[in-house]
Amino acid sequence: MGTTRKTITITGVCIAVGCFYGFTNFLSGKYNLPGCSFAELRPQVVLPMFMGILYGPLAGFVSGALGDMLGYAIGGKGPFFAIHWSIANGFMGLIAGLARYVGARPVAAISSFVKLLILLLLASSIPFAFSTGVEYELGRVPFHQALFGFFLPIFITDTLWAFMLVPPMMQVAGLLISRIETRTILAVYYLLIATVMATWLSSILITMQEEIQVEELYTLGAVTLVVLIVGLAVSAVSAKKITAPVVTLTNVARQVAHGDYSHVSKLTSIRNRPDELGTMAAVFSDMVRSVEKREEELKQEVKTLKVRIDRSKQTADLEKITGSDYFKLLKQKAGNLRRKACMNDS
Repeated sequence: MGTTRKTITITGVCIAVGCFYGFTNFLSGKYNLPGCSFAELRPQVVLPMFMGILYGPLAGFVSGALGDMLGYAIGGKGPFFAIHWSIANGFMGLIAGLARYVGARPVAAISSFVKLLILLLLASSIPFAFSTGVEYELGRVPFHQALFGFFLPIFITDTLWAFMLVPPMMQVAGLLISRIETRTILAVYYLLIATVMATWLSSILITMQEEIQVEELYTLGAVTLVVLIVGLAVSAVSAKKITAPVVTLTNVARQVAHGDYSHVSKLTSIRNRPDELGTMAAVFSDMVRSVEKREEELKQEVKTLKVRIDRSKQTADLEKITGSDYFKLLKQKAGNLRRKACMNDS
């Protein structure tokens, strides 16, 4: 009963988000990107992606495909006006929904954050490469227009929106856990994404006012996106190098707190560092070894004391028994029996 109710609730949320996505697609469809007759600047693309991350691939697909079809329907074109583009919108949410299966949900480390960005990149590229290819194969547009009038504008803008908006949405939903790794990479990430986004939007605004070749605009956008991806990759590697020793120290400290001293050897590579982290690892390692030694000595003393206590208890119990009247009576009777036995023998 609980599972059925949960399924109904998720279905309702998907339909509601799909309707909102369709309505916003209808609104943004009135403002196409420079040099494009079909692609527009639409930040709402993050909705199917986020639904996929939140509830799974099917939810992401339904939200994206249903919303895109509804947008065409509201515009008077009919829900099946461009079914291959609606399918592409659905697969955009589906690919992002794979986050739970590849270790990108929740985001708790740099590795899971990188996986999330890769999924968002794939979600913004593969589906629309497919739909653009359909347009080209059907002979509706030449290759030049398919590349610069369809794929590149959609790919660049959707990727930037996804990179900029999905992580904060996940943070609000509790799917991005605040740890030293994530905080470090996010600080650099937001700075990079804000810079690139501002550069790209400025290019679009300038293009709207001045004559510039569309090829130049979207080639610049593609180069900007590549620079962003390379910058994020370098940032991820650097952040990992910075935070890895701290994470290792934390994990070892947690294990020591539970009485497990076998992982202190993991700090060997860190204590050889010439910086403060190396000093901290060295001091911590020596401290743990001292605590381990004292604990062993204490255990030995406790063991020795326990033996002494047991012997003292045995002696006290024996004295208590032998000092009782009943024991004395038995002892007297045993003596009488021995004397009688000796008299009979003689």
